[in-house]
Amino acid sequence: MATISKRPYGTYEVQWRVEGKRHSKTFKTRKEAKEFALQVELNPRQRSKVITFAEIIHQYAKNETPKKKGARWETFRLNRLAETSLAQKSLDELTPNLFQKYVDARMREPAPTGGTIAASTVIRELSTISCVLTYARKLELIENNPLAGVRWPQAADHRERVATEEEQEAIILAAGWDGKTPPLNSTQLTALAFIFSCRTGMRAGEILAIDKKWIDGNVIHLPAPVTKTNSRRDVALSSDAKRLLNLVIESKKDSSPKVFSALSDTRRDALWRKLRDRAGLGEVRDSAGNVIKEGLNFHDGRATFATWAASPDPQTGAPRLDVLALARQTGHKNIKMLMKYYRASAEDIAKRLG
Repeated sequence: MATISKRPYGTYEVQWRVEGKRHSKTFKTRKEAKEFALQVELNPRQRSKVITFAEIIHQYAKNETPKKKGARWETFRLNRLAETSLAQKSLDELTPNLFQKYVDARMREPAPTGGTIAASTVIRELSTISCVLTYARKLELIENNPLAGVRWPQAADHRERVATEEEQEAIILAAGWDGKTPPLNSTQLTALAFIFSCRTGMRAGEILAIDKKWIDGNVIHLPAPVTKTNSRRDVALSSDAKRLLNLVIESKKDSSPKVFSALSDTRRDALWRKLRDRAGLGEVRDSAGNVIKEGLNFHDGRATFATWAASPDPQTGAPRLDVLALARQTGHKNIKMLMKYYRASAEDIAKRLG
């Protein structure tokens, strides 16, 4: 049953529950509140006529997004989506045609760095929208998913970018760091974190979460909640990876058990972009806006490690790690997905062929 209460400043709030969860909506007049209260007491399908897509987006962001590892980025996408004209429609008004127009319009939008919005960006947005609509279906607010039949953009070929030794050195120099002594500031710590990713194949979130208690000699024991796959993983450390880790520990000025406690993910991301551009490793486009060289991403550190590890050792001629050992190190359960991180250039392969 819906209840109405008067709020400060003369507004009226309607409260009701669906599957034990509390919902509310505020109105300027009691009349509007009463009309809405009558609607929510009707069949759930009737409520879809008065509840907007934006309201469900906000509700989903509050109740579901915090449970996810990628909550920060999903929140960003949801906030942007809630401001669109599409979000102002009632749930009952959402149709495949409306979503198709949204997709087509997004694909024509200019990107901040030039050209148009990447297909991968729109695909991630549609995945988020699909989650919100699934949530609405669970609340019995809609019967069918209006994304059904919508043409999703075709994903571009997977990235081919790795960080060469020269580019890794450029990152170190751009940070004003010598690569040998403890980092003196967050910029140098960000550079070290990237090089550490190139040496271990670890994700940024995993690196920043490292606790001193997880370090066991030449191994880091990652607990399940930290990994993307929600599975425990042991990461082997080379002598250079261990050296880098010790430099961070030596530089710490607080008593936190977190090795990278001085660096939040938000700050790391901002500093990385500045560092990459300062090193001249950002995206390069031609006069028509076409990408002629991919910019270096922090996540490319994983591919850099995977490519190095799967490449032949100069002394033995055998891969440094076999496929199964590499999958254990990076945490990939799907070998097909792991293959996307092996990015040896045609030139390198030609050298091996002789």
